[in-house]
Amino acid sequence: MTCEVAVMNKRGIALAADSAVTLSDNKGNAKKIYHTAEKLFSLSPELPVAIMTYGAADIMGVPWETVVKVYAQKLDGQRFG
Repeated sequence: MTCEVAVMNKRGIALAADSAVTLSDNKGNAKKIYHTAEKLFSLSPELPVAIMTYGAADIMGVPWETVVKVYAQKLDGQRFG
């Protein structure tokens, strides 16, 4: 079970996520637990934009970490909006 938290006030936002991932067999039985997964990603070092993931660790066989990092590289300093 993933735990992700966002705490907001007028001055800012703090984001946090756990790092556990459970691999299951095709029947849903837990087979292995890793405690080193990344679920919180920054899109840009200059802009305060982040992505938190939960559920499936990948999309179409590609890890979310790879998808987010490739997208961030494509942004290459572009501004949002």
